Amino acid sequence: MENENQQEPIIAPDEMKMPEGYSDPSDAEHTGHLGVILGVLIVILVLILGGLYLWGTTLTTTSAIDTVEVERPTAEENDEPESTNAEAQVETFGAVSTSDEIDAIEADIESTNLDELDAELEAIDAELDAALNAL
Repeated sequence: MENENQQEPIIAPDEMKMPEGYSDPSDAEHTGHLGVILGVLIVILVLILGGLYLWGTTLTTTSAIDTVEVERPTAEENDEPESTNAEAQVETFGAVSTSDEIDAIEADIESTNLDELDAELEAIDAELDAALNAL
């Protein structure tokens, strides 16, 4: 009985307005553009992921090829005169006092000969300059 008492509102056609910014969902042009945009984005994403996968596989295969183990010669195999000098210098540098007293530390500092170090650094610089100039 209640439904019989209620009447539908009567609105004139010129009074009916759509809300601002409303778009008809049946608009085929709007949904068509959205489908194209999503399709292009999916294709681009697949191409990027495929490229990253191929790049990763080439990195792992080339890194396995590039690794070469090199054995360093022992002191007996190395006949260069620098190695005997270096060994002697290491032994003299190793012959320092284990004391932490100031007098012992000063004696160790005075006994250290750093004059040869400068000459060796100058020789290394000369060799590097000669190698760079040869290129």
